[in-house]
Amino acid sequence: VAWLLLPKVVAWGVHGHGTKLGAAMYLPWIIAWGWQVLGGRGPRAVAVTALLLGLQFLRGHVQITFYTLLALGWMAFAYGIWRPQWSLAGKSALTIPAAALRWRRIAWLGLAIGLGFMVGAIILVPVSNYAKLSIRGQDSAGGGGVGFDYATGWSLAPAELSTFVLPSQTGFGKASYVGYMPFTDYPNYFGFLLLTLAVAAWWSGRRRLCVGLGVLALLTVLIALGRHSPGLYQLLYHGLPYFNKFRVPSMILILTGFAVIGLAALGLGWLAGDKEAEKGSGADRPRRWQPRVVPAVWLGGLGLLLLLLGGSGLVGGAYQDGLQSLARTTGKSTMPELLAAAWRLQQADLIRIGLLLMTAGALLWFAARNQRFRRRGLVWALAILVLFDLGAVDRRIVAPQRSLLDVATDSQGRPQLVAAAATGHRPEALRKMWLADPALPRLREAVGNGRIWPLTGAALDNRYMTEAIRSLGGYHPAKLAAFEQIRQRLNNPQRPAGRLASWLAGGVIALQTELPPGAFAVLRELGVDLAPEPLHSGATYLYENRSALPRARLVTHYQLASALPEKDALGPFLDAIQAGAHPFADIVVLERDPDPLPTGQDTPLPEVAFVRDGLDEVVLSTVAPVPALLLLADMYAPGWKVYVDGQQRPLLRADLCLRAVALSAGEHEVRFLYRDPAVRRGLMLSLAGLAGVAVLFLWPIWARRRGQGFATVAEDGPGEPQSEQGSA
Repeated sequence: VAWLLLPKVVAWGVHGHGTKLGAAMYLPWIIAWGWQVLGGRGPRAVAVTALLLGLQFLRGHVQITFYTLLALGWMAFAYGIWRPQWSLAGKSALTIPAAALRWRRIAWLGLAIGLGFMVGAIILVPVSNYAKLSIRGQDSAGGGGVGFDYATGWSLAPAELSTFVLPSQTGFGKASYVGYMPFTDYPNYFGFLLLTLAVAAWWSGRRRLCVGLGVLALLTVLIALGRHSPGLYQLLYHGLPYFNKFRVPSMILILTGFAVIGLAALGLGWLAGDKEAEKGSGADRPRRWQPRVVPAVWLGGLGLLLLLLGGSGLVGGAYQDGLQSLARTTGKSTMPELLAAAWRLQQADLIRIGLLLMTAGALLWFAARNQRFRRRGLVWALAILVLFDLGAVDRRIVAPQRSLLDVATDSQGRPQLVAAAATGHRPEALRKMWLADPALPRLREAVGNGRIWPLTGAALDNRYMTEAIRSLGGYHPAKLAAFEQIRQRLNNPQRPAGRLASWLAGGVIALQTELPPGAFAVLRELGVDLAPEPLHSGATYLYENRSALPRARLVTHYQLASALPEKDALGPFLDAIQAGAHPFADIVVLERDPDPLPTGQDTPLPEVAFVRDGLDEVVLSTVAPVPALLLLADMYAPGWKVYVDGQQRPLLRADLCLRAVALSAGEHEVRFLYRDPAVRRGLMLSLAGLAGVAVLFLWPIWARRRGQGFATVAEDGPGEPQSEQGSA
């Protein structure tokens, strides 16, 4: 219940983070089966762990899988270094498995992880290759990862730790949130009840497991602080392999949630008098129930305090002053009405949480004196309370229009508060809304095989992609590093790089407002010659860029990159284009001499026709009157090949980041085809990994027929002996 209702998990589902949500759902299963492997449960446990890990990889969110592997590594480390201890059970003395057996089981876990990597190789190998080309591998100084500032953008500040128990402590949602993150739609909320149950786990007798989960929770919170704990995060950023490929430090709080929930389950087992928990703690006398009263008193007293604070409104002024002070620190503006709305949310939280905690305290008090309820009803009662506790926060995330506010502008451009927009639009509804835009048919016709250049608020819009309209805008968190340098210049709010847009066939400019008369002269200085009348007006204004080059064109002049002042450095080359210092319309920059050499001439060349224009294949038809270069203004990347009249030809890197091919005189069909060789290698590894998993599943049958067994210990988790069988 708690895992599925964590606000972080619910928000991922509501806001469309499907791969992240799907990968997270495998996390508890993988850790649980990894625990079984360390407990000596046999080759089938290894096979299940490997299969689940491989399936998690295939969900396509490597960062969540990375965190899962961190948790498995921490478990193996804690299990391996724990020294043998003696535990008296009647007249026999049992020991935790000897060091050799422990390390053997860690090796089995390593095998499971290795097979999991193999099962997921069909996606891992191509992603690993692509990472070298993306901002995840080239954005930091000297390459190797994303830049530190970009990686730590969504860091959890120490001032926001209070949202673990009070969801509106720093505001709630984009409008009233005033914390240190750029924005957020949800708090990282666990609740007093869940955390109290987690603390109670210490008395369950599973001290080793409690320490392991507790340290995991603490470490992940410290990592989530990101830039606010620079020592630890920078140590991991520079020292832990692949750690610097990821961003959003607060995402690791999914491991905190798992650890807290695992501890809460142990604590609830102790409070409910679970037999195994009592046996582990040595609580052989069921009448000794005084320790179990402490959580009841604590929850009841805390609930009463929160209820009084919320009901009386005594802390309302202090809360709003604190929110205003935090907003000044983080550079966010707040209106008095927004502060009042945030206090209403906080007040509702105080009253709700207070009543809930008082109910939980009463239930625990009653359970301490009623064994039947303690055994059969307490777990269900507290589970329902956890449902209500987390569900109240989830409700704001799922239906923000019912309780949250947003900031909009009125007809005079002044800010005003409005009800938050509803979430959870069905994809069909969004598609119909987009298709209903009257600009779309005109836009398709105007753009053709070129590109649209969206400016202002439409710069990060991905909807053009869904309608097969090529765009110089859009958003992706792991885009090509080369295009990121272009994008930053195109989206410069002071001086958008118009010549770069023309170089990349940005034939139509999309704006959300009509251009004033003076803007045309400014854009002309930036290299954009716009038609004075828009192609379409309304919600979207479309202007034809008459200076845009065709996306595919013939060129007869070239120069080598070695002749450039900065050689093959892309940034200075882009700046030279935008400054007008490089005649990009007439000369193509190549890394090597083409074959055949183009015949330099200045007479007009025929246009290039598109036969097929897909994502992985572009087919062009052209007639070259003389030997020439065919330039396609699409990004260059390994895996692209080019065929001229059915024969493969050398693919040239043009203008440092585009694609080109040398043509002889005559009529030609040119086919650019993308086939990533890493996909085949990944597929072979995945098949081998699945074969290994199958072998481990069948191994026990084969071993039984040969009269052999798998070394195992009957124990409740690694090193928690429950019988005198020893190893079999």
